[in-house]
Amino acid sequence: MWNRRHRLSPPLTYADRIQLTISYALRAIVIFTIIMSIVRFDLFLMMSSLVILVFSALPAVFERTFRITLPVEVDLTVTTILFAHFMLGEVSDYYTRFWFFDLILHSSSGLVIGLVGFVIIYFFLFSSRVSANPLIVSVICVSFSLAAGALWEIFEFGMDQLFGFNMQKSGNMDTMSDLIVDFLGACVVGVGVYRYLTRDEDGLVKLMINRFIQYNIQLKNRRLFRKRRRIIEEPVPYSLSDSTGENADSAS
Repeated sequence: MWNRRHRLSPPLTYADRIQLTISYALRAIVIFTIIMSIVRFDLFLMMSSLVILVFSALPAVFERTFRITLPVEVDLTVTTILFAHFMLGEVSDYYTRFWFFDLILHSSSGLVIGLVGFVIIYFFLFSSRVSANPLIVSVICVSFSLAAGALWEIFEFGMDQLFGFNMQKSGNMDTMSDLIVDFLGACVVGVGVYRYLTRDEDGLVKLMINRFIQYNIQLKNRRLFRKRRRIIEEPVPYSLSDSTGENADSAS
């Protein structure tokens, strides 16, 4: 299972395998929920579960699009947040039962999305494809996270209008409070990104970047090794002109 998912990735540690196991277990619960929702004809539960599967595949989409490998922690964190939002917040009604659940989830979402955005930006900086001022990079990370939060609110509004759900709860108040905490979480990442780029300061941002560099340097080395091995193992083409030349030399 792990080898198929990371067949070109660096070797997984024991901690990585545990995190992937948890991530796959959450997806298995979601798939089971989809099956049950179809049996019970529960449209909201089915749509929620399908959204989890689609959004949890985003790290893999980023990896294929930019030809990079994101740390295992990103995969687990994204899946966990989506699972908590739909399975706990919407299905189990945690948003109503615990008033702080929504604030915690959206602030952590803003933080995680900002980190993922910086990892993607750092990939271009790391590969010397672009250069940018640290302040501009920080602003882009905050903007990326806030834009994702806005798209999410548009998604909730569309689901409520099209299918009659109640994902926005208290309407405008819920939307604005979610965007505010998204912005605050993104600002925490923006400050961390700026301090890392200007001072190389230790923290969550540096830890994530070090993991990203470790993954992708090892991945690059493995790709180069496989490419060189293919070149060595490829048979040398044998042409008719070569054989003619050899016969002429032997005759002379």
